[in-house]
Amino acid sequence: MHRSEPEPPGGGRLHGRLLQILGAFSGVVALVAMWQLGVFGGGSDREPVSAVDAATTTEWPSGAAESSSAAAAAEASSSALESPSASATPTESASPSHAPTTGAPHSEDEAPEEEEEHEEEEAPAEAYSCVAYLSLDDEWQDTVDVSVEVVNTGGERLGYWEIDLDLDDADIYHHWNMEDLGRDWYGAENWNARLDPGEDTVTGFQAEVEWDFDLPSSVPCTASE
Repeated sequence: MHRSEPEPPGGGRLHGRLLQILGAFSGVVALVAMWQLGVFGGGSDREPVSAVDAATTTEWPSGAAESSSAAAAAEASSSALESPSASATPTESASPSHAPTTGAPHSEDEAPEEEEEHEEEEAPAEAYSCVAYLSLDDEWQDTVDVSVEVVNTGGERLGYWEIDLDLDDADIYHHWNMEDLGRDWYGAENWNARLDPGEDTVTGFQAEVEWDFDLPSSVPCTASE
């Protein structure tokens, strides 16, 4: 019968210690794995722990990353909801731009009325008016022969006209087709006093003049009804 040799006492103790160390290490690994799964603590802000000396590590998403992704999704949804209202803003702002165009026809209609009123106010002032043109017919030594053309420049028929023949360096001594009113004023005769608009009558005078006499082209004329 074969008899086994007894093991040395030192080897048995070493083997037992190794078993204890392996058992403790296995327990630590188990605790770390359970902690990662949230059995202990369960905090959402804890960082994942990788296994010691393991070939691969397992990472779990942190609570901060989940919250940031949720916030990004919320912002994207809110911007999508706000975009229709923003696109509708130009349509609403375009409506007031038509307001000024409604007042333009009113101002154009009022403009002719104002012009007509202005013309009516000015009409009485121009209803009776005339002008007297002078032209030199003859000249010898210190005497001149001058024609006077009186024209109705108003819009109504004249009933009477007067002209001012106060000429510098001239002394009228003879006249025709007009009446001497005194103080160098001459008026119409009965037969040539009435003039229709644009109608004219011709009168004249003779005068003694100085050597530097200059005949004007027209003289003042007043008209009445």
